[in-house]
Amino acid sequence: MTDRSVAADENQGPRVALGSDHEGIGLKEKLIAHLREERHSVKDCGGHNAEPGGAPAVTAAVAQALAAGEADVGIVVSGSGAVASMVANKIPGVRACCCQDAVSARHARRSAAADMLCLGARVLGDELAADVARAFVDQAPSDRERHVSLRKRIDQLEDEFESAREEGRRSQPASD
Repeated sequence: MTDRSVAADENQGPRVALGSDHEGIGLKEKLIAHLREERHSVKDCGGHNAEPGGAPAVTAAVAQALAAGEADVGIVVSGSGAVASMVANKIPGVRACCCQDAVSARHARRSAAADMLCLGARVLGDELAADVARAFVDQAPSDRERHVSLRKRIDQLEDEFESAREEGRRSQPASD
């Protein structure tokens, strides 16, 4: 894969990791151009061919860029955004949202500190998708106590479910 990133010192906003499945390639390319016009550093995490079934791998690549500190936020474009959102939320530490409007995207970022936006190429037109992406990328998470408390409750639930899952694995008899 060709490195299509812009050096961090050339931009002003959050660094964005962006990927797509086969249905989102065209919209992904338009979003990359749009974000770069707005002086964002963009890392293209894949989705360069028309082979179906790429949403899980591309979503994981965007999540990896977030985890590695190569990006501040991630965007995945698929047919509807739904599968990418489900995949992303299986990855520990990722807070993904599937949004079709700027208000929801801004709210998810501000209140819950969502760090990955999943968009549907079949659901959104190019201009609306750019508006939703802009709202998400440009919104910082809130430091208001009620939002910080919300994020702590989300983290606690994630920890509780992971602990229960691990406990379930330990209590299962070994297979022969």
